[in-house]
Amino acid sequence: MSPIVSVIIPNLNARHWLERCIGSLQAQTLQPIEIILVDQNSNDGSADYVAATFPQVRLIRQTEDRGFTGACNEGMKAARGGFIVLFNTDARAEPDWLETLVRAMGSDETIGSAACKTLDYNDESLIYSLGDGMLPNGDAFNIARGMRDRPDLPMLRWVFGGSGCTVIYRRSALDRVGLLDEDFYTFHEDVDLNLRLQLAGYKCLYVPEAVAYHVGFATGRKFKERNAFISGRNRWFVLLKNWPWSLWLRFAPRLFYRQAQIAWWALKGDAESRVRCRGALSALRFVRRELRKRRVVQRLRRVGAGELAMMLKEHETLLRRLRQIAALEAKA
Repeated sequence: MSPIVSVIIPNLNARHWLERCIGSLQAQTLQPIEIILVDQNSNDGSADYVAATFPQVRLIRQTEDRGFTGACNEGMKAARGGFIVLFNTDARAEPDWLETLVRAMGSDETIGSAACKTLDYNDESLIYSLGDGMLPNGDAFNIARGMRDRPDLPMLRWVFGGSGCTVIYRRSALDRVGLLDEDFYTFHEDVDLNLRLQLAGYKCLYVPEAVAYHVGFATGRKFKERNAFISGRNRWFVLLKNWPWSLWLRFAPRLFYRQAQIAWWALKGDAESRVRCRGALSALRFVRRELRKRRVVQRLRRVGAGELAMMLKEHETLLRRLRQIAALEAKA
Protein backbone atom coordinates (compact mmCIF):
# COMPACT_ATOMS: atom_id res chain seq x y z
CA MET A 1 0.00 0.00 0.00
CA SER A 2 1.37 3.43 -0.95
CA PRO A 3 2.01 5.84 1.92
CA ILE A 4 -0.81 8.33 2.38
CA VAL A 5 0.48 11.91 2.19
CA SER A 6 -1.38 15.16 2.66
CA VAL A 7 0.13 18.43 1.41
CA ILE A 8 -0.87 21.70 3.07
CA ILE A 9 -0.37 25.02 1.26
CA PRO A 10 -1.04 28.17 3.30
CA ASN A 11 -1.90 31.04 0.94
CA LEU A 12 -2.10 34.80 1.38
CA ASN A 13 -2.43 36.88 -1.77
CA ALA A 14 -0.08 34.64 -3.74
CA ARG A 15 -2.17 33.92 -6.82
CA HIS A 16 0.76 34.50 -9.18
CA TRP A 17 2.75 31.68 -7.54
CA LEU A 18 0.02 29.07 -7.41
CA GLU A 19 0.09 27.60 -10.91
CA ARG A 20 3.72 26.53 -10.66
CA CYS A 21 3.48 25.55 -6.98
CA ILE A 22 0.43 23.31 -7.38
CA GLY A 23 1.63 22.07 -10.77
CA SER A 24 4.88 20.78 -9.27
CA LEU A 25 2.93 18.87 -6.62
CA GLN A 26 0.56 17.35 -9.17
CA ALA A 27 3.59 16.15 -11.14
CA GLN A 28 5.00 14.12 -8.23
CA THR A 29 5.88 10.48 -8.86
CA LEU A 30 4.26 9.72 -5.49
CA GLN A 31 0.91 11.45 -5.62
CA PRO A 32 -0.41 12.89 -2.35
CA ILE A 33 -3.85 11.69 -1.38
CA GLU A 34 -4.85 15.34 -1.13
CA ILE A 35 -3.54 18.84 -1.65
CA ILE A 36 -5.19 21.24 0.77
CA LEU A 37 -4.89 24.97 0.13
CA VAL A 38 -5.85 27.14 3.08
CA ASP A 39 -6.62 30.65 1.91
CA GLN A 40 -6.10 33.33 4.54
CA ASN A 41 -8.90 35.61 3.35
CA SER A 42 -6.85 36.79 0.35
CA ASN A 43 -8.04 39.80 -1.64
CA ASP A 44 -6.28 38.93 -4.92
CA GLY A 45 -8.74 36.28 -6.07
CA SER A 46 -6.51 33.37 -5.05
CA ALA A 47 -9.28 31.21 -3.67
CA ASP A 48 -11.58 31.63 -6.67
CA TYR A 49 -8.65 30.99 -9.01
CA VAL A 50 -7.82 27.69 -7.28
CA ALA A 51 -11.47 26.64 -7.21
CA ALA A 52 -11.80 27.25 -10.95
CA THR A 53 -8.38 26.06 -12.15
CA PHE A 54 -7.59 23.22 -9.73
CA PRO A 55 -10.94 21.68 -8.74
CA GLN A 56 -9.14 18.60 -7.38
CA VAL A 57 -7.39 20.76 -4.75
CA ARG A 58 -9.26 20.84 -1.47
CA LEU A 59 -9.89 24.51 -0.70
CA ILE A 60 -10.40 25.88 2.80
CA ARG A 61 -11.39 29.53 2.97
CA GLN A 62 -10.60 31.36 6.20
CA THR A 63 -12.62 34.45 7.05
CA GLU A 64 -10.35 35.79 9.80
CA ASP A 65 -6.64 36.46 10.12
CA ARG A 66 -5.08 33.60 12.08
CA GLY A 67 -1.63 34.05 10.60
CA PHE A 68 0.60 31.48 8.94
CA THR A 69 0.33 29.17 11.94
CA GLY A 70 -3.47 29.25 11.97
CA ALA A 71 -3.63 28.49 8.26
CA CYS A 72 -1.23 25.55 8.53
CA ASN A 73 -3.01 24.16 11.58
CA GLU A 74 -6.44 24.29 9.95
CA GLY A 75 -5.04 22.38 7.01
CA MET A 76 -3.28 19.82 9.18
CA LYS A 77 -6.40 19.22 11.26
CA ALA A 78 -8.39 18.55 8.09
CA ALA A 79 -5.69 16.28 6.59
CA ARG A 80 -6.08 12.50 6.38
CA GLY A 81 -2.50 11.52 5.59
CA GLY A 82 -0.04 9.57 7.69
CA PHE A 83 2.57 12.03 6.46
CA ILE A 84 1.93 15.78 6.49
CA VAL A 85 3.77 18.18 4.18
CA LEU A 86 3.88 21.96 4.66
CA PHE A 87 4.61 23.63 1.34
CA ASN A 88 4.84 27.36 0.70
CA THR A 89 3.21 29.02 -2.28
CA ASP A 90 6.58 30.36 -3.47
CA ALA A 91 8.07 26.86 -3.60
CA ARG A 92 8.24 24.11 -6.22
CA ALA A 93 9.69 20.61 -6.16
CA GLU A 94 11.40 18.11 -8.42
CA PRO A 95 9.05 15.29 -9.53
CA ASP A 96 10.62 12.67 -7.22
CA TRP A 97 10.85 15.01 -4.21
CA LEU A 98 7.95 13.59 -2.23
CA GLU A 99 8.65 9.96 -3.04
CA THR A 100 12.29 10.37 -2.00
CA LEU A 101 11.35 11.92 1.35
CA VAL A 102 8.71 9.32 2.20
CA ARG A 103 10.99 6.43 1.21
CA ALA A 104 13.81 7.82 3.37
CA MET A 105 11.57 8.18 6.43
CA GLY A 106 10.12 4.72 5.93
CA SER A 107 8.48 3.01 8.86
CA ASP A 108 10.99 4.19 11.50
CA GLU A 109 8.67 5.86 14.00
CA THR A 110 11.59 7.68 15.66
CA ILE A 111 12.01 9.81 12.51
CA GLY A 112 9.43 12.51 13.14
CA SER A 113 10.33 14.75 10.21
CA ALA A 114 12.67 15.11 7.26
CA ALA A 115 14.52 18.03 5.68
CA CYS A 116 15.25 18.22 1.98
CA LYS A 117 17.75 20.15 -0.09
CA THR A 118 15.98 23.43 -0.81
CA LEU A 119 17.65 25.57 -3.45
CA ASP A 120 17.05 29.17 -4.45
CA TYR A 121 13.99 29.45 -6.69
CA ASN A 122 15.59 31.95 -9.06
CA ASP A 123 19.19 30.72 -8.97
CA GLU A 124 19.34 26.96 -8.66
CA SER A 125 23.09 27.01 -8.05
CA LEU A 126 22.48 28.63 -4.64
CA ILE A 127 21.23 26.94 -1.47
CA TYR A 128 18.20 28.25 0.37
CA SER A 129 18.36 25.65 3.16
CA LEU A 130 19.69 22.17 3.89
CA GLY A 131 17.46 22.01 6.92
CA ASP A 132 17.40 24.13 10.05
CA GLY A 133 19.98 24.32 12.81
CA MET A 134 20.00 25.79 16.30
CA LEU A 135 22.92 27.32 18.19
CA PRO A 136 23.90 27.59 21.87
CA ASN A 137 23.11 31.34 21.74
CA GLY A 138 19.46 30.55 20.96
CA ASP A 139 19.60 31.49 17.29
CA ALA A 140 18.10 29.26 14.62
CA PHE A 141 19.42 29.31 11.07
CA ASN A 142 18.97 27.86 7.59
CA ILE A 143 21.91 25.53 7.03
CA ALA A 144 24.22 26.69 4.19
CA ARG A 145 21.90 29.57 3.24
CA GLY A 146 23.29 31.50 0.27
CA MET A 147 26.16 29.09 -0.43
CA ARG A 148 26.88 27.45 -3.77
CA ASP A 149 25.40 23.97 -4.04
CA ARG A 150 28.22 21.45 -4.22
CA PRO A 151 28.41 17.72 -3.41
CA ASP A 152 31.35 17.96 -1.01
CA LEU A 153 29.78 20.29 1.56
CA PRO A 154 30.12 18.93 5.11
CA MET A 155 26.69 17.95 6.37
CA LEU A 156 24.98 16.20 9.25
CA ARG A 157 22.73 13.18 8.67
CA TRP A 158 20.48 14.23 11.53
CA VAL A 159 19.60 17.93 11.64
CA PHE A 160 17.65 20.05 14.10
CA GLY A 161 14.64 20.31 11.80
CA GLY A 162 13.25 20.93 8.36
CA SER A 163 12.67 24.37 6.93
CA GLY A 164 8.96 25.15 7.24
CA CYS A 165 8.62 26.00 3.53
CA THR A 166 9.24 22.43 2.29
CA VAL A 167 9.03 20.05 5.25
CA ILE A 168 7.43 16.66 5.88
CA TYR A 169 6.24 15.39 9.26
CA ARG A 170 5.07 11.98 10.44
CA ARG A 171 1.49 12.36 11.59
CA SER A 172 1.96 10.18 14.67
CA ALA A 173 4.75 12.51 15.88
CA LEU A 174 2.51 15.58 15.46
CA ASP A 175 -0.30 13.80 17.29
CA ARG A 176 2.06 13.42 20.24
CA VAL A 177 3.69 16.87 20.45
CA GLY A 178 0.95 19.01 18.91
CA LEU A 179 0.75 21.24 15.86
CA LEU A 180 2.14 24.75 15.33
CA ASP A 181 1.70 27.19 18.20
CA GLU A 182 -0.77 29.80 16.97
CA ASP A 183 0.45 32.37 19.49
CA PHE A 184 3.55 32.67 17.30
CA TYR A 185 1.38 33.83 14.36
CA THR A 186 4.40 33.55 12.03
CA PHE A 187 8.21 33.27 12.30
CA HIS A 188 10.01 30.74 14.53
CA GLU A 189 6.89 28.59 14.60
CA ASP A 190 8.83 25.84 12.81
CA VAL A 191 11.74 26.26 15.26
CA ASP A 192 9.32 25.74 18.14
CA LEU A 193 7.83 22.62 16.57
CA ASN A 194 11.27 21.25 15.65
CA LEU A 195 12.42 21.71 19.24
CA ARG A 196 9.32 20.04 20.68
CA LEU A 197 9.88 17.07 18.37
CA GLN A 198 13.55 16.83 19.37
CA LEU A 199 12.72 17.00 23.09
CA ALA A 200 10.12 14.24 22.68
CA GLY A 201 12.76 11.98 21.13
CA TYR A 202 11.96 12.36 17.43
CA LYS A 203 14.78 12.81 14.91
CA CYS A 204 14.90 14.87 11.73
CA LEU A 205 16.60 13.18 8.77
CA TYR A 206 18.38 15.24 6.11
CA VAL A 207 17.61 13.84 2.65
CA PRO A 208 19.83 15.56 0.04
CA GLU A 209 18.39 13.55 -2.86
CA ALA A 210 15.01 15.27 -2.36
CA VAL A 211 15.24 18.66 -4.05
CA ALA A 212 12.87 21.62 -3.88
CA TYR A 213 13.13 25.35 -4.56
CA HIS A 214 11.99 28.36 -2.53
CA VAL A 215 12.00 32.13 -2.97
CA GLY A 216 11.52 33.24 0.64
CA PHE A 217 9.61 36.33 1.79
CA ALA A 218 7.85 36.48 -1.57
CA THR A 219 4.55 37.23 0.16
CA GLY A 220 5.86 38.81 3.36
CA ARG A 221 8.57 41.33 2.46
CA LYS A 222 6.18 44.29 2.62
CA PHE A 223 5.69 43.69 6.36
CA LYS A 224 9.36 43.98 7.26
CA GLU A 225 8.90 45.99 10.48
CA ARG A 226 6.15 43.71 11.73
CA ASN A 227 8.26 40.68 10.83
CA ALA A 228 11.26 41.96 12.80
CA PHE A 229 9.06 42.62 15.85
CA ILE A 230 7.45 39.16 15.75
CA SER A 231 10.81 37.47 15.16
CA GLY A 232 12.41 39.29 18.11
CA ARG A 233 9.51 38.27 20.35
CA ASN A 234 9.13 34.68 19.17
CA ARG A 235 12.81 33.90 19.69
CA TRP A 236 12.20 34.23 23.43
CA PHE A 237 8.92 32.33 23.24
CA VAL A 238 10.89 29.35 21.85
CA LEU A 239 13.46 29.47 24.64
CA LEU A 240 11.05 30.06 27.53
CA LYS A 241 8.74 27.31 26.39
CA ASN A 242 11.23 24.62 25.43
CA TRP A 243 14.78 24.87 26.73
CA PRO A 244 15.44 22.80 29.88
CA TRP A 245 16.52 25.00 32.80
CA SER A 246 19.91 23.27 32.94
CA LEU A 247 20.46 24.34 29.33
CA TRP A 248 19.55 27.91 30.27
CA LEU A 249 22.18 27.84 33.02
CA ARG A 250 24.78 26.30 30.74
CA PHE A 251 24.34 28.78 27.90
CA ALA A 252 22.97 31.85 29.70
CA PRO A 253 26.04 34.02 28.97
CA ARG A 254 25.73 33.27 25.27
CA LEU A 255 21.98 33.85 25.21
CA PHE A 256 22.23 37.28 26.79
CA TYR A 257 25.38 38.25 24.92
CA ARG A 258 23.46 37.64 21.70
CA GLN A 259 20.61 39.87 22.87
CA ALA A 260 23.14 42.49 23.98
CA GLN A 261 24.61 42.47 20.47
CA ILE A 262 21.21 43.25 18.99
CA ALA A 263 20.68 45.99 21.57
CA TRP A 264 24.07 47.52 20.72
CA TRP A 265 23.22 47.58 17.02
CA ALA A 266 19.93 49.25 17.93
CA LEU A 267 21.77 51.94 19.89
CA LYS A 268 24.06 52.47 16.91
CA GLY A 269 21.00 53.29 14.80
CA ASP A 270 20.06 50.03 13.10
CA ALA A 271 16.29 50.25 12.61
CA GLU A 272 15.64 46.52 12.36
CA SER A 273 17.57 45.84 15.58
CA ARG A 274 15.49 48.46 17.40
CA VAL A 275 12.31 46.71 16.31
CA ARG A 276 13.72 43.31 17.33
CA CYS A 277 14.52 44.69 20.77
CA ARG A 278 10.96 45.96 21.13
CA GLY A 279 9.77 42.51 20.20
CA ALA A 280 12.04 40.87 22.79
CA LEU A 281 10.75 43.23 25.50
CA SER A 282 7.16 42.46 24.52
CA ALA A 283 7.81 38.77 25.28
CA LEU A 284 7.94 39.69 28.99
CA ARG A 285 4.17 40.22 28.93
CA PHE A 286 3.66 36.56 28.04
CA VAL A 287 6.09 34.83 30.40
CA ARG A 288 3.37 33.23 32.52
CA ARG A 289 1.55 31.92 29.46
CA GLU A 290 4.73 30.43 27.99
CA LEU A 291 5.64 28.82 31.30
CA ARG A 292 2.24 27.12 31.36
CA LYS A 293 2.96 25.69 27.92
CA ARG A 294 6.41 24.71 29.12
CA ARG A 295 4.97 22.28 31.65
CA VAL A 296 3.29 20.34 28.84
CA VAL A 297 6.47 20.29 26.73
CA GLN A 298 8.64 19.11 29.58
CA ARG A 299 6.21 16.31 30.51
CA LEU A 300 6.67 14.90 27.01
CA ARG A 301 10.46 15.26 27.09
CA ARG A 302 12.47 12.08 26.47
CA VAL A 303 15.82 13.70 25.65
CA GLY A 304 18.24 14.96 28.29
CA ALA A 305 19.67 18.46 28.33
CA GLY A 306 23.15 17.06 27.68
CA GLU A 307 22.02 15.39 24.46
CA LEU A 308 20.34 18.59 23.31
CA ALA A 309 23.44 20.63 24.15
CA MET A 310 25.52 18.24 22.04
CA MET A 311 23.20 18.79 19.08
CA LEU A 312 23.48 22.59 19.43
CA LYS A 313 27.27 22.35 19.49
CA GLU A 314 27.30 20.06 16.45
CA HIS A 315 25.30 22.62 14.52
CA GLU A 316 27.60 25.39 15.73
CA THR A 317 30.62 23.43 14.46
CA LEU A 318 28.85 22.81 11.15
CA LEU A 319 28.04 26.52 10.77
CA ARG A 320 31.66 27.45 11.47
CA ARG A 321 32.93 25.00 8.83
CA LEU A 322 30.42 26.22 6.27
CA ARG A 323 31.40 29.85 6.89
CA GLN A 324 35.04 28.95 6.37
CA ILE A 325 34.18 27.31 3.04
CA ALA A 326 32.07 30.31 2.01
CA ALA A 327 34.94 32.67 2.86
CA LEU A 328 37.36 30.63 0.73
CA GLU A 329 34.86 30.61 -2.15
CA ALA A 330 34.53 34.38 -1.92
CA LYS A 331 38.30 34.79 -2.25
CA ALA A 332 38.56 32.43 -5.22
